[in-house]
Amino acid sequence: MKKTIIALTLLISMTMIAQTPDTDKKEMRKEMRQKMKDLTPEQAADLQTKKLTLALDLSEAQQKEIKSLALEEAIKRKARSADRKDRTEMTTTELYEHKAMMMEEKIAYKVKMKKILTEPQYEKWEKMSANRGRGMKKHAKKKGDSKNK
Repeated sequence: MKKTIIALTLLISMTMIAQTPDTDKKEMRKEMRQKMKDLTPEQAADLQTKKLTLALDLSEAQQKEIKSLALEEAIKRKARSADRKDRTEMTTTELYEHKAMMMEEKIAYKVKMKKILTEPQYEKWEKMSANRGRGMKKHAKKKGDSKNK
């Protein structure tokens, strides 16, 4: 009986300890995301350029071109977030136009990146972009599953 109580106590305490770090990590990620949103477009472009330089081994000329492209995109993103309209308030026509515009911008961005990067760099960048999208979809699915419980 004594051994059973001790075993249960240990099991419960270990379970509680094991679950604690997840909430801390989630809070840290949330804080980091908020801080990243507060960056200026120049800072965001600089960070993105450095990240791509490390991942793709960019030349100086490529870094300059990517930085200007990233700055342009960061400025657009800040402007969109400033006058962002809630999707629930949008009509279906507005929503369609918004989605179509976003897709056109993504296509144009890919074309510009293809001009800047070499073929192997572009392929690696494509894989990085695909993995990033997959991670976001996976996270959204998990978030949706937890709401249904």
